[in-house]
Amino acid sequence: MKSNCVKIIKMMIETDEWVTANNLSYRLNVSKRSIKNYISEINDNIKDLIISSRKGYYIDSLKAKEFLDNMNIKIPQTPKDRINYIITRIIINDANKDKKTDLYEIADEIFVSYETIKKDMSKVRKKFKEFDLFILSANSFISIEGDELDKRKLLSSILYEEFSDNVNSLDIINRKFPNYDLNLLQNIIKNECKKFDYFINEYALLKLVLDIIISMDRIKKDKAFKGFREEKRRFGIREQKLAQSIADKIEKNFDIHYNSIEVEELTIILLSHLLKVDFKTLNRDNISDIVGEDCTKLVESIIDLLQKTYFIDIDDDDFFIKFTLHIKNLLLRLENGYKTKNPLLNHIKTTCPLIFEFAVQVADKLREITKYDIGEDEIAYIAFHIGGNLESKKANKKRVSCTVLFPQYYDFSNIMIEKLKKIFEDELEIKKVITSIDEVDKIEKSDLLISTVPIFENIPKNTVIITPFINYKDIDMIKEKIEKIKINKKKIRLKRHLVKISNPKFFYRNLEFKNDKEALRFMTKIMEEEGYIEKSYYNEILERENRASTAFGHIAVPHSMKMNAKKTGIFILLNEKYPINWNGQLVKIVLLFAINEYEREIFYDVYDNLIVLLLEEENAYKLTECVTYKQFIKEIIRLIK
Repeated sequence: MKSNCVKIIKMMIETDEWVTANNLSYRLNVSKRSIKNYISEINDNIKDLIISSRKGYYIDSLKAKEFLDNMNIKIPQTPKDRINYIITRIIINDANKDKKTDLYEIADEIFVSYETIKKDMSKVRKKFKEFDLFILSANSFISIEGDELDKRKLLSSILYEEFSDNVNSLDIINRKFPNYDLNLLQNIIKNECKKFDYFINEYALLKLVLDIIISMDRIKKDKAFKGFREEKRRFGIREQKLAQSIADKIEKNFDIHYNSIEVEELTIILLSHLLKVDFKTLNRDNISDIVGEDCTKLVESIIDLLQKTYFIDIDDDDFFIKFTLHIKNLLLRLENGYKTKNPLLNHIKTTCPLIFEFAVQVADKLREITKYDIGEDEIAYIAFHIGGNLESKKANKKRVSCTVLFPQYYDFSNIMIEKLKKIFEDELEIKKVITSIDEVDKIEKSDLLISTVPIFENIPKNTVIITPFINYKDIDMIKEKIEKIKINKKKIRLKRHLVKISNPKFFYRNLEFKNDKEALRFMTKIMEEEGYIEKSYYNEILERENRASTAFGHIAVPHSMKMNAKKTGIFILLNEKYPINWNGQLVKIVLLFAINEYEREIFYDVYDNLIVLLLEEENAYKLTECVTYKQFIKEIIRLIK
């Protein structure tokens, strides 16, 4: 069965509703005719798995899941999966006696031609080179040369990509290392860390187990570090004791011997993931004693950046302490050449794009001060901290203003108001309580009127009539009205912002470009000619792309990290027919932003809302059908929910 058939099955299981041929063709970037052929092939293999009607296609999810479970899921389905498979096989074979990998064997294993594998090898070599490893080839046989540590790091990186969608389970690691009891290993790590007062984030635990099991497997296959290190790392006595204690337990339970260099490397791995901390005893006054003054000053400069550039006021001791500890650990990882992985990277990028953008800027500040490059996984952890603090401060800003009409009867109105405040404390701001219908026209306008008495004339638009006792039906009606008010406010605000920064001259459809750079050249040239940006803006966009790609699946939102545009503007490029190769992703919608510092809040609002909206493929499909600038703006407003 073709890989696209498998993709269709997976897509339809996830959707679990009727899907049109248009929708599937858009998501797979193939013609509708191809979709019909794929559906036919699927049904030839599994009778009546997918049914069709005027509504589109519908899949029997239970039967489909059973089919996928029975498939040989080890077979790579995409070019990227294939490359990762080749790299993994080469490194694993490196631990065997002959050390060589036969590319003909790999081609047979994954049902592709030898020529396909040969083409893949250019990307395989590039990936090895990123880790200072080199490929030696003799006819179809491949072997690698380089440091053992670099081999482990590459294998860890590749395997973690495969595990990232299964972050809460060790099962998938067990498939790669079936001869090890990973639950036992995990318990050893947790128990020893607890004894030595070290804390491990659950998100980091999978990566830690993976790094340790790779080391254990290499040691067992006689690939332990040998000789001695020229540069001795400095560790505290407690850190060394923790590593030695874990090594002793592993030796006892897994029949593996750790030499002194392996114990030192285990110490580095542990310190890259752990925090030695008792949160109850930490405060702003003593945090420097643990992390050092340089680290606290670095964090203070980051907070200053967030306040001055993004108006994010973080005056919170809890945030400062946890964020400072995180930065200390981050610096330790960077100093020792270790990279962590974040299982929620893609989720954070796609659901909280603006917070991720703030984190990119923080990472750039860190790079400027420390000279270390910060990868996307680390940026996502920074976003965790910023986002967690922001969410607690957003509640008041998003509340709907409200007037309550309740004719006075003893203190019943006070009781009802207190109940409303308790139920809707994060959603409603009660500005005024009135006792007569005559007062409705005289009060300051609010978003919502909640009344316990019927109103028959001049009824304000957003009015909810409830009982004086606030039952479940009343609560549901108020919630529904609050949501409608919020959506309407967002639509009005976003439309105003879009109209202000949009320009019909910056709207194009279906132009052919070789790559993202050529598309960016085209767009920036037009914006420069219209007086929105300077010539240097193109290079500034590339600099931002180098920090972290602005591509989110089928959309890209390029912009500069400097808010130095002459005018704030947005260039809209809809390329449904000719997707652009954007850092390995096929992009069909490009929104190029030029940002003036005095209109940064407009950018933040539009940026955050548009990405989340366009990441829904059905929305993206509808917007790519727009043929004019005005139609595009109108459709965006209509789609906002």
